[in-house]
Amino acid sequence: MPLAMQLLLIHQNFPGQFRHLALGLQRRGHRVVALGQGGAASPLSGIIQVNDPGCVPADPEDPRSELELALERGRQVAGACARLRDQGFRPDAVLFHSAWGEGFDLRDVWPDVPLVAYPELHGSTLLLGYGFDADLREPPADLAAQIRRQNLISLAAVVEADAVVCPTQFQRNTFPAPLRGRISVIHEGVDLDVLHPRADICVRLASGLLLRPGDPVVTYCSRHLEPLRGFRTLMRALPALQLAHPEVQVVIVGENSRGYGPGSCHDDGHRGEMLELLQGRLDLERIHFLDRIPYEHLISLWQVSAAHVYLSYPYALSWSALEAMACGAPLVGSRGPTLEEVISSGENGLLVDFNDPAALAASLLQLLEEPDQRARLARAGRASVEQRYSLGMALDRYETLLQDLSAATRSPGP
Repeated sequence: MPLAMQLLLIHQNFPGQFRHLALGLQRRGHRVVALGQGGAASPLSGIIQVNDPGCVPADPEDPRSELELALERGRQVAGACARLRDQGFRPDAVLFHSAWGEGFDLRDVWPDVPLVAYPELHGSTLLLGYGFDADLREPPADLAAQIRRQNLISLAAVVEADAVVCPTQFQRNTFPAPLRGRISVIHEGVDLDVLHPRADICVRLASGLLLRPGDPVVTYCSRHLEPLRGFRTLMRALPALQLAHPEVQVVIVGENSRGYGPGSCHDDGHRGEMLELLQGRLDLERIHFLDRIPYEHLISLWQVSAAHVYLSYPYALSWSALEAMACGAPLVGSRGPTLEEVISSGENGLLVDFNDPAALAASLLQLLEEPDQRARLARAGRASVEQRYSLGMALDRYETLLQDLSAATRSPGP
């Protein structure tokens, strides 16, 4: 029986990637304390959350560089941790997302506490689509230098932490080869008790339209409607798809905001630009744009989806890809290292070229018209998540890592 631990989880926008881990570790008997940006966190049942106002990041218009802001944030986080220490809190281990500088000064607060960094990615212009997205030309002159500065933050965490975790093999391999041996690949896990197929589900859209499993429903979900997650490619595929299938309903979830990649010159962002570009070629009554929606509503959409579209630059794997598969939505994704680690095309999903909207439309139409193949891919996709990405597996691996680090710290030296 593993010993109960006191754990500190640090994430600028807690819970972020740590949502399921935090709740799962708490359910296993560990005391979980979370530190996040003041006012940004949504409470999780049973988790002690500290939203320290000293951890609010600087104004986005601050002229200081990303590195300078990260150093300041590191000092702020260390100050918040020192206040926890002075109140008598000493964690057995600290897990922190390192992208914003959280880990810079943690060692000064708890010199003997194991630190586990979650750096996510080592940036490059390729990860932002240059050399991958046919719409993009040369990167801005200062982009490579900006990315190098941002990478220094994660590199410091990789070097200084007692252990380092990335969620996928691809994300680990974005780091320089000499550092990859320091990085463990542990996905944060998919809660299969919550995310599963349901034959009895029904989704009612604001228009009054009812969607049920078996209906010709195509779904797409991204935090932002942006090129990085293939929004433009999806939109270009829709005229052919709608023409070939007069009953298909397309549900697009995401904020019409810039996101991580290049912005649009259109006043209404990438959505407005694509609607203007495709004006007269789309049946807008069969395309449903939803902004941010509650998580349980998103799950319901995946459970009625006949085909879920997930396109991506060579970037971090989104939760939505695996969660949609867990809900029984067959995945149509883009070829590239992000998804090829998860999907074998024709076996547990379909892959198409990111820059080929005609191929995307053809694959979606194939799933809509061939229910046997759709059901087979849905079952195989769910099985892949069960076998490789379940929350139980993630908790086992994280628990073992944290227990081993904590035990090594408690053991007397030679």
